[in-house]
Amino acid sequence: MLSDPPDFFKYLDPAQTVRVLPRHPAGPGQADPEMIWPFPFDDGWHLHQGFEEMVFAINPCARLWTRFAPKSEERDQATWTIGMDRAPFGPRTWEITIDATTTAEIMRDVHAELLDLHLEVRHSDKDRLFEDTTAPHEVYTPLLTRG
Repeated sequence: MLSDPPDFFKYLDPAQTVRVLPRHPAGPGQADPEMIWPFPFDDGWHLHQGFEEMVFAINPCARLWTRFAPKSEERDQATWTIGMDRAPFGPRTWEITIDATTTAEIMRDVHAELLDLHLEVRHSDKDRLFEDTTAPHEVYTPLLTRG
């Protein structure tokens, strides 16, 4: 059973950067989006190649998207960005940016969880990708307590 988190977790600013260590539990892995994105591309998800080796994946309704953007020849300069829009290509509801030193296993798990939440909406009256009452410390605490 988890004990109560320290008070500073309750007051995290949404724009605050949180670092979880160790950074390389299994090494940074390959920056292969098709291995990291568990999306059903044969069921309406789209995979696009952008400029300068940027790669995008977009869900069928064009509201949930993710991209891998290599910034230079150095692997740790690349970023993964995940976002959700209320309307296709509309104003951003939320966005997450993660540097590419994050392990491939963690990135795959993040994308798998987002896919599960996205698919859950089809059979629910709640859209947890837009509105959720979970406090920030409830999300960060399991990550931090497991190292």
